[in-house]
Amino acid sequence: MDVALLVVQYIGIVAFSISGTLVAIKKRTDSLGALIFAMLTAFGGGVTRDLILGRPIGLLWSQEYRYMALVSIAISLIGFHLALVPQVAAFLRRHEHDTVLELADAIGLASFCVSGVDVAISVSGTDNALLLIFCGCITGVGGGILRDICSAEIPALFRKHVYCLPAVGGTILYVYTYGVLPHIASMLIAIVLIILFRMLACKFKWNLPAPNGGEETTETP
Repeated sequence: MDVALLVVQYIGIVAFSISGTLVAIKKRTDSLGALIFAMLTAFGGGVTRDLILGRPIGLLWSQEYRYMALVSIAISLIGFHLALVPQVAAFLRRHEHDTVLELADAIGLASFCVSGVDVAISVSGTDNALLLIFCGCITGVGGGILRDICSAEIPALFRKHVYCLPAVGGTILYVYTYGVLPHIASMLIAIVLIILFRMLACKFKWNLPAPNGGEETTETP
């Protein structure tokens, strides 16, 4: 596996494992629940992508993905048990949605959108731009959708701070700069764009129009 792709995937695994664990803590699950939330968030999108591409599911067949799974498990269990410490629990209650959770989600989204495109290119080449964009987006948002469904929430993709638009925009940019710019440069530009767009949307509460001009009534991950 390409070193740059491997690094980006590890960044995404760490970020989404943190995100899934924070949601589990908010929902007051036990340690097994935290582990499942972290794994769903970190690997749900990649598994969906692999099924669409008709390739072996990396989590089951690839040694690199097994190492990533171990990293996800470690982060989840350490994060869950740290949250039992009163000072850490108080910090999470104050800042989880404003800082840690949103930033982890943005980093995971950006990393997985880019890595999803790279995996799709390795399978199908660069001829089908629509397939590459779709695989990048589903890798980025798929795990979060599964996490939100399991936590009995409407997925953020459908309601919160234009969640999908940064993924689509950054993925399109990456697909069309792939091979034009150096690989690392196109990766970094797309990742920075997605993270910046997501965090600005969270800060300024950018949302798509809702029926009757309705505003979201609760902040959910």
